Amino acid sequence: VDLYQTISDVDVWSTQYERMQETKRKLLETNRNLRTQIKQRLGECLEELDYHELRRLEDEMENTFKLIRERKIKSLGNQIETTKKKNKSQQDIQKNLIHELELRAEDPHYGLVDNGGDYDSVLGYQIEGSRAYALRFHQNHHHHYPNHALHAPSASDIITFHLLE
Repeated sequence: VDLYQTISDVDVWSTQYERMQETKRKLLETNRNLRTQIKQRLGECLEELDYHELRRLEDEMENTFKLIRERKIKSLGNQIETTKKKNKSQQDIQKNLIHELELRAEDPHYGLVDNGGDYDSVLGYQIEGSRAYALRFHQNHHHHYPNHALHAPSASDIITFHLLE
């Protein structure tokens, strides 16, 4: 290319250089205009604007504020809806837990009731003038213990009550 350029006396790079200079000039102009617009929106450099340009700037700012306000309202609405859903979920969980507790209170497997069951496992012990009764609850459901034949009574199976005489 350099040899061709010297023999033909044609500058190959000059057109490319001119295009690059024009692009640079346009970019600098765009940058200057954007800086001026930013300053005007911050309240600076307003003295060079006429009445119509000031009205246009005011309308642009009002539209921008309106758009920001709408986005903020939408965001807050989404947060409120999310909070309502979480609150509803928590209320459902609480309702289910209360219902489960009420069912446990009514179920004889969770309390002491006289249901005509086996009382041979009640042992009385003399302790300093009072009687202590140890009650072992019989497991009716062995699905919790896959090896229920190997299941020995644990501390949670025996409840001790002291009775005063």
